[in-house]
Amino acid sequence: MKGIEIIGLEVVKENDKGIVFEFLNRQCPKMLLLKRKEGTISGGHYHTGKNKLKDPETILFIDGKAKFRFKDVKTGEILEKIFDEPVMVKISPFIRHEIVALTDITFIDMNSIQDDNDTIKG
Repeated sequence: MKGIEIIGLEVVKENDKGIVFEFLNRQCPKMLLLKRKEGTISGGHYHTGKNKLKDPETILFIDGKAKFRFKDVKTGEILEKIFDEPVMVKISPFIRHEIVALTDITFIDMNSIQDDNDTIKG
């Protein structure tokens, strides 16, 4: 779907202790670490691009299993993806998005609450 970029994280080390992933991050002074319970839905909105931190909105999915739902509000095109491993998702303006927690999940939204002045619900 145009307007959605899914970036697999690079595994840079794996041993008996676990896995180390590496990813690029844009300059962002604050970020949100979110933990959501199984069965909850987050998001349900889109952004217009007025805020540079929402153009694109970048989510780093860390842990659990979740269904990401996307809808282009201009064309009506719909996409659903299920993630159960770390991945970075970049969401362009005018793409409605929500995250359905299929298990307890953890993710990072690469902006702060103070920077969220560009959210259109619905």
